[in-house]
Amino acid sequence: MIDAHLHLQFPEFDGILDKVIEAARKVGVKAFVVNGTSPEDWNQVASLATEVAEIIPFFGVHPWKVNELRAGWEEELDRYLEAFPGAGVGEIGLDKWIRNHDIGRQRETFLRQLELAEKKARPVTVHCLKAWGHLSECLKSSKFQRPFLLHSFGGPTELIGEFLKREAYFSLSGYFLRPDKTKKRDAFLSIPRERILLETDAPDMLPPDELIQFPLSREGKEINHPANLRAIYEAYARWKELPVSEVISATSENFRQFTALLRN
Repeated sequence: MIDAHLHLQFPEFDGILDKVIEAARKVGVKAFVVNGTSPEDWNQVASLATEVAEIIPFFGVHPWKVNELRAGWEEELDRYLEAFPGAGVGEIGLDKWIRNHDIGRQRETFLRQLELAEKKARPVTVHCLKAWGHLSECLKSSKFQRPFLLHSFGGPTELIGEFLKREAYFSLSGYFLRPDKTKKRDAFLSIPRERILLETDAPDMLPPDELIQFPLSREGKEINHPANLRAIYEAYARWKELPVSEVISATSENFRQFTALLRN
């Protein structure tokens, strides 16, 4: 099983990361795609990728972080991508859900990272909330032609076809297996099987209670454990009426295709 998107560098895992990773290994997780969010955590992602063989690093500026960027961030991002030829660009994107968002600055930062990903021939992980029109416009205006993952996809079904033509992959998080997220989950019925991945987004996006096989709390807050990925795979298999082994095989091949650039 592959966790297509999470953040093992976040402080929620401080002091317990070795045990967390070992628990995930024991349930069959073979790879963790760890996404950076700003220059402030890229070094942590890099260190983890050096220390843990199963970690695939992505480096990028999250839309929540664009107002905090320091001068020289693009050159710094370029250096990390040069140092890690097996790394993608992410987590980048657009978000109008957050308060006091600056969509103009988000778009500029997003487009500059797409340009770098195209130049370096790297796949991209995209975050998008309530900014799907802006995302469509940015993709159309850029020269970016590489595979990209719409992580925890919750966008409109009418844009799925457009994104598919642009080499999009779509990951379903355990959070969307909650009973009140049926509409978000059902969007995946419109996505070809060969473009679907699964993720935890740990430590965030908790799945429904019945899928929390590895409860974890820090400072009184319940957080998502990467080992819950096993239950997410099993629940997805039940929903699609497929054997778990078939889901594992299919998503592994999808991930191989998504990250093919990193092996060239």
